[in-house]
Amino acid sequence: MPAPPCPPLLRAAVLPSRPRALAALARSLAAAALAASAAGCLVIEPPEYKEPARTAPVLTPTFPPVFLPIHITEQDTLKEFEATVLSEDNGDPVQVALYIDYGKRTPWNSPYLRNTTPGWIEPGTIAGGPRPVLLRWLLSQMNLPDAAETAADRCHTITMMATHAFNQRAGGCVCPEDPKDMSAITWQIIDCDPNEPHDPSNPDDIPCPESCPPLNCQLTECLFCDDPELRDARCDGSEASAAWTLETDDRSR
Repeated sequence: MPAPPCPPLLRAAVLPSRPRALAALARSLAAAALAASAAGCLVIEPPEYKEPARTAPVLTPTFPPVFLPIHITEQDTLKEFEATVLSEDNGDPVQVALYIDYGKRTPWNSPYLRNTTPGWIEPGTIAGGPRPVLLRWLLSQMNLPDAAETAADRCHTITMMATHAFNQRAGGCVCPEDPKDMSAITWQIIDCDPNEPHDPSNPDDIPCPESCPPLNCQLTECLFCDDPELRDARCDGSEASAAWTLETDDRSR
């Protein structure tokens, strides 16, 4: 006896499912083909490298402490000044120099009394961290001014200045070329021995001060390297750096 035919409802349920499966397969194959063709034509340009912008050097004192005055005695022949410098140099070395009495205008319109010849430190980066700076001042080659009539006359300062370029043209003031590209540290210097006895009855025996007041531009005519008048100024009469010696620590070369 022949088997009865399948119910029409069952055939209607099975037949429509076949086109849906074929359509899903076709979509999958089309997506795979599109991805393969796109991968073969995709071109990615390498990112453009930009040099980091150069920054002004930042000096941080390490020794001696800037809050303690430095007394200069007759036995002293050498003084060392240590700091660190942090900057993005873009291949340009950092130049450093020392100034005596920076900020006091001289009769020859210089912003300091004397200066060292600038030394240099190899270029660095901010990512590389701070670099050590050591400047040596040989007192045997240039002493501080010895004309002292009062205790205040024994007060001086030494300033370490850092920049990427000093104005060293003939007659220039040996100040940073760019007033925005500079950093400075100042130490207080007292030109006497505090341990020497003092005779108050002797008017010629000037006492040695334990400290000195900060520079007061209301009492003293001041001038600084970032003053616009120094950009084209000449300092021909300055007591230049011929008798000074600047040495840079081997660690910073």
